[in-house]
Amino acid sequence: MAKILRRPRVRSLVTAAAMTAGLVLGTAVPAYADYPSPRYSTPTACNAARPSYVSSWTSPGPCFVAYDYNYYPPRPFWMFIVKTRA
Repeated sequence: MAKILRRPRVRSLVTAAAMTAGLVLGTAVPAYADYPSPRYSTPTACNAARPSYVSSWTSPGPCFVAYDYNYYPPRPFWMFIVKTRA
């Protein structure tokens, strides 16, 4: 391995790869991705499911009604957004 690193091209490629990896990892932001919950048919079921999404990393938002427009008339369902804590 030591003989390979004595070659200028190999040494410069290893250096460039290490610098690129450091740059990518150094400038990456943490994943603060909020995501939607599953769909619930009633607000009672939605509110009952919210405590299962409470953790040290996440907290659920309030339940709200949304509509599935793939049907006529549009079908309502309830859901909430799970927020990532900063």
